[in-house]
Amino acid sequence: MMQHLRRGSLFLAVLLLVVPSALFAQCGVERWSVKTGTDADAGLVNLNSSTTTTIVAMRSPAAPSPIPANNRVAPTETTQWTITATLTQFKLESDSDYHLILQDASGNTMIAEIPSPTCVGAGSPFFSGIQNARAEFDARFHATTSFQTANIPVRVKGVGMFDFLHGQTGVAPNGIELHPVLDIVFNPGTQTPDFALSASPTTVSVAQGGTKTTTISTTVSGGFNSAISLTASGLPAGVTTAFSPASMAAPGSGSSTLTFTASSTASIGTSTVTINASGGGVSHSTTVSLSVTAAGVTTQILGNPGFENGSANTPPWTLTAGVINNSASEPPHAGSWDAWLDGYGTTHTDTALQQLAIPASATAATLSFFLHIDTAETTTTTAFDTLTVQIRNSSGTVLSTLATYSNLNKANGYQQKTFSLINFKGQTVQIFFKGVEDSTLQTSFVLDDVTLNVTQ
Repeated sequence: MMQHLRRGSLFLAVLLLVVPSALFAQCGVERWSVKTGTDADAGLVNLNSSTTTTIVAMRSPAAPSPIPANNRVAPTETTQWTITATLTQFKLESDSDYHLILQDASGNTMIAEIPSPTCVGAGSPFFSGIQNARAEFDARFHATTSFQTANIPVRVKGVGMFDFLHGQTGVAPNGIELHPVLDIVFNPGTQTPDFALSASPTTVSVAQGGTKTTTISTTVSGGFNSAISLTASGLPAGVTTAFSPASMAAPGSGSSTLTFTASSTASIGTSTVTINASGGGVSHSTTVSLSVTAAGVTTQILGNPGFENGSANTPPWTLTAGVINNSASEPPHAGSWDAWLDGYGTTHTDTALQQLAIPASATAATLSFFLHIDTAETTTTTAFDTLTVQIRNSSGTVLSTLATYSNLNKANGYQQKTFSLINFKGQTVQIFFKGVEDSTLQTSFVLDDVTLNVTQ
């Protein structure tokens, strides 16, 4: 029995050493909305400017009494502060924060905290800054659940926050913290605020009349903290651009989707397009190679699309008997013939299919048909008779059910239905229609002018 207890204790000790991250994978509770910027007052914090201060100055004001749970105390908690100090120690807390102890030359200390981005609620204006600070710290240190010594000069930028006193290591007498930290610069005297600019992909091809996108990204360093605006130059005639967003909010790290739109008469050829970024007195540029190609040619590839070959010559359609129709009872959408599925008022199934290959070079593939449904059914709630539209492979296996219509979809005249089949490019498929009728009260599903337009 004692041996089993020892083994159990040893296993627990090993588990605690090996998987500390699992034990601490949780978020905080007290004043958490204020700590992460999801409180109602978060918009009062001006993230476009920062006030330089000291640890002594931050420790001076008395803590509010009581400390509000989900609101901010102005001006301490509505200001973005910058403090230059020494980072003496750090650790990973149980609420997933990085707990940093800042100390000045006289030995005064206060705490700064970097939350985990996964613990920051949607819509927080602090999210990009928290993500940035966390990445900056991770690039330098690896925080664990035990305190580690750093003793390195830092410049920390963050929002003031009064925490409840509960014996925190390094806490200021009034409980003031920088929480959250939005930027941290190690050895600040040796770095210059800057940012880097990149595009992915760097080569973009767009057809006349079309659009294509690339992602423009910025990363900041050296304490850079400013909005960055984006523009494009060197565009060929007939091409316009739009950035979403048009600028990166301070501190400047982020990404923007750049959309190129080519008119139908845009100049064909390849240009070097320059992406310009500027902010905080710093400017950078990168290039994207943009190719404008001729507009694609669209071809209708279904055979006998309007069933105009008549009942004696149905290929390339394969149909059940009696489907091809030229009766005035169910007139065609155009021409002289249509495909009339069901309409018997007895248990019956009709099908129509055509097999064909969709070119691998297709940039668009659109199935379109006109459908007329009339019925003797009077229900407004039950689909007794149905028409299923499917895409099947050459063996008849269903790849996709595009739509199912029924007696509930009855309407006067024909209705046009359209579906994209671009996901099946490079495949041989069957366009398949199946009408199923129950034992009483007819429903007629009448098809005409079935087309598959492919752009290459």
